[in-house]
Amino acid sequence: MAAALAAGILVASPVPAGAMFTHCEWDPLVLVVTPAGHIVPVYDSVWTSSVLDLGVPLESYKVSRVYDAVGRPHTLVDMTISVPTGLLLRYQVHDMVTSGLLGTGTVYAQANGTSGTPVHLRFTLATP
Repeated sequence: MAAALAAGILVASPVPAGAMFTHCEWDPLVLVVTPAGHIVPVYDSVWTSSVLDLGVPLESYKVSRVYDAVGRPHTLVDMTISVPTGLLLRYQVHDMVTSGLLGTGTVYAQANGTSGTPVHLRFTLATP
């Protein structure tokens, strides 16, 4: 009963046009290898406003060693996410890098972009 009521509220709620991304198209696992050789799994989520916009991410990353104010080592990650343009039409995407599936867990970085144009997401990982 509660689930039906919640679904009804979501359907009946007014939403401004184009104000939110509603479909997670892809959420591949990316294994980030730190300079110390540790492997940190992260998820690269691509959200679009329509299921017709096939947001297939192509990602790459660079890592470098950085140190905090007290000298502890961390890993700076610069992840580039590119979503190819579909059928010669560009569309808006929202890219996220998180520790869990579908944007769950820790959100390391997120940014809006457009298909066909690479988006850089920069974040720091604590070295285990």
